[in-house]
Amino acid sequence: MTVHDFMEEYTKPAVKAAKKGKPEYIEKILTEIPNFALDEQKAKWTEISQEALKTKDYEQSCKSCHKEFKKEYKKTYRKRPIQVSPELIVYLKGLKR
Repeated sequence: MTVHDFMEEYTKPAVKAAKKGKPEYIEKILTEIPNFALDEQKAKWTEISQEALKTKDYEQSCKSCHKEFKKEYKKTYRKRPIQVSPELIVYLKGLKR
């Protein structure tokens, strides 16, 4: 799985669920997503995620991260595999119910 795959499969539906009053999925994702960053970007990803958790403005965190990192990721790291914990995947399966 790549960051792009994860965003499409889990993060987009989690943001939609949050809009419908179920923020627990996106909040869980935001605590985990800095683990998918490159080492040199991890601090900034953590900062963006923590700000979203504090303000509850989940879509703004997406925009902030995309503005800063999307172009480089798309060009250089799009196919870079990430390790997603099996526990997180099991938890996020609840989104699809």
